[in-house]
Amino acid sequence: MAETSEQMTQRLQALETENRNLKQEVERLKGENRRWARLAGTDTLTGLPNKISFMRALVPQTLQRAAKEQKSIGFILMAADNLGPINETYGRSAGDQVLKGMATLLQAILGGADRLGHIDGTYFAVVLFPADLEATRSRANMLRARIRTHGFACADTTAQMTVSAGIAAFEPSQNMDGKTETEHVFQLLNEALYMAKTAGGNQVQVVQDLQFKPSDRKEASL
Repeated sequence: MAETSEQMTQRLQALETENRNLKQEVERLKGENRRWARLAGTDTLTGLPNKISFMRALVPQTLQRAAKEQKSIGFILMAADNLGPINETYGRSAGDQVLKGMATLLQAILGGADRLGHIDGTYFAVVLFPADLEATRSRANMLRARIRTHGFACADTTAQMTVSAGIAAFEPSQNMDGKTETEHVFQLLNEALYMAKTAGGNQVQVVQDLQFKPSDRKEASL
C-alpha cells in the first residue's frame, strides 16, 4: 500500500529529527574528546601545561617556528629554593598552596604571550619567543625578583619564597629535531639550575656554550 503524502511527511520529519540528534551527539563527543585532551595535557595542581604537553608539544612547536622565522628563542627553568621547609613545617597541602600561588603569579606577570608550564614538583618552565639571551636574562631576573617580594598564602600564614633559574637562548636550525633538542636543552637548563642552587639560590645561571652534538644529547631528568 502506497504511503500517503502525510505519512511521507511524517517519515521525513522523523528522519530529520534523527539526523539532528546524531549531529548533536557527534558534537557532544567531539567536545568530550577536546576536554579530555586538555585534561591529559594539563597539570591538575596548577592548571598549567604539564611536562608531557610542554616538552613534547609546546616547546618543539615553538622551536620549529623559531627555525622557520630564523629568530632566537629563550628558555627559563626555575624552581623554588625553600619549599622543603614549608612542607616540613606546615604539611604538603600548604606546599601545594604555595605552588598554586606561584603559578597564578607567573601567569599574571607573563600573560598569554609566553609559554609557561609546570614541569614537575617545584619546577616551572617558560619559553620566550622571540628572545635573545639578554632579554631572557632580564625576564628571568624580573620573575625572580617578583617572586621574592611576593607573599604567598600558606596554611594560616604567608610565606616568602625565592627561586633559582637556569636560562638559555639560541637560534635553532631548520634541520633540528624538535623533540630531541628539547630534551637536550632542558638537560642543560637543569644543570644550570642546579649550579644556581648550589651557589646559594635566588639567582640566575646561564647555560654556557650551548652546543648541539649527538654525543651531548641526554634525556632530560626533570
